[in-house]
Amino acid sequence: MPQWLSKADCKAVLKSLLSAELADYRGTPVPDWQYSPSIDSLERLHLAACVNEFFCLHETGVEDRLLMTQSVDDWASLVADAVADTSGVTFRTSGSTGTPSPHLHRWEDIEAEAHALGHRFATLMPIQRVVSWLPLHHLYGFMLGVALPGVVSIPRLSVQTTTLPPLLPGDLVVTVPPRWDYLARSRKDWPEGVMGVSSTAPLSSATSDALIARGLAGLLDIYGSTETGGVATRWRRDAAYQLLGHWKRHDAHHLERVQGGMVTPLLDNTRWHDETTFTLLGRHDDVVVIGGVNVNPQHVAQRLKSLESVVDCAIRTTGSTDKCRLKAFVVPRGSEQEAADAITQAISLWPAAERPVRVDYGDSLPTNAMGKLADW
Repeated sequence: MPQWLSKADCKAVLKSLLSAELADYRGTPVPDWQYSPSIDSLERLHLAACVNEFFCLHETGVEDRLLMTQSVDDWASLVADAVADTSGVTFRTSGSTGTPSPHLHRWEDIEAEAHALGHRFATLMPIQRVVSWLPLHHLYGFMLGVALPGVVSIPRLSVQTTTLPPLLPGDLVVTVPPRWDYLARSRKDWPEGVMGVSSTAPLSSATSDALIARGLAGLLDIYGSTETGGVATRWRRDAAYQLLGHWKRHDAHHLERVQGGMVTPLLDNTRWHDETTFTLLGRHDDVVVIGGVNVNPQHVAQRLKSLESVVDCAIRTTGSTDKCRLKAFVVPRGSEQEAADAITQAISLWPAAERPVRVDYGDSLPTNAMGKLADW
């Protein structure tokens, strides 16, 4: 029962969610919700289902009323009234690792994480305002851009433009590694007393060093996932991660919430230094992080192999860790040009993180002397 979630908060999250879902449904760029786009009956059904799942409206019985109202303001009012009786909010994994899976985050866990993050930031300086420059319907954006300022009762500003607004002492800037990379190269100085926070992917030491050298007071790196929420943080890239206050170690591969609940597995291999600090050793699976998005190269390969013009395909990463992208090797069914045209058309509708930036072609996949798949 979140007393801190206002109608304005609900509207901001709704616009972020609806923009992303409608763009994905149509296969077009994100629409501008400053002027509500016209939607047909099938799109309305799809969007209502997404809002119902996200805000758990089915727990209250008001979900059908989404189909009876006509504006984002009406939906925001409906959600704001309903969340007092819901258990939490549901976030989905990106789908770049396979079928997107929903994960419920209960209000009490969200509030515990917000308090833990507030305490962690306070070790450097008090936060006066949160400036979020990222989508609010993803877990990281919701937690830092909505829940944190709501729970600790400070103002928030959600940036909808391509540049940051004027910043003030005490501001906390919340964004993702690709945008921090941009800021490190384009912004020559920072106002005194401005902190930053990054999550969803590793941030290069070159980026963090440049930001601090140009006046950013501190940059907190959060480790977590859609499944777990925020787990641990570090102020320096060469430091170990320290558990947030709402988590405790269960064993080498699992965590447990301090308030109680199910034991939660970690998605990465870890080396624990003591009961609260650890170093990451890499994921258990084949997932890679591209631009802050978890991507399974095998899932991308299967999508390409589903094209009629592709007989076989291999996907690997290319570029440095902090600038990682995908490359593909394709065995075409017919001509190379036919396959290239089909691939170009198909991937133009995919999320940027899943698109191969380089595609090579050949009569068979490259292998080594042992017959195993080789790099190219």
